[in-house]
Amino acid sequence: MTTLRTEHDVIEKIKEIVLSTFDMDLSEVPSDTPIVDAGLDSMAMLDVIIGLEDAVGHKFNDVSLPKAPTLQDVAQMVLRNVESA
Repeated sequence: MTTLRTEHDVIEKIKEIVLSTFDMDLSEVPSDTPIVDAGLDSMAMLDVIIGLEDAVGHKFNDVSLPKAPTLQDVAQMVLRNVESA
């Protein structure tokens, strides 16, 4: 189980999961880039969200995201779920 306390922590974990799962390096991708522009589709993001749930040790209750979410949007969703756990 990983402690994800800040938006930066979550974004770094997302990049780690994407690298290990899809062999895609997002290290140079700005956090305000829509995930689709970074090369991830909605199905790939489901895999990332599952990886994030595994990292924090529980399932998220609210995975609502904007239509074209950015890495920041995903990080904020994770932090909302961590705070409400």
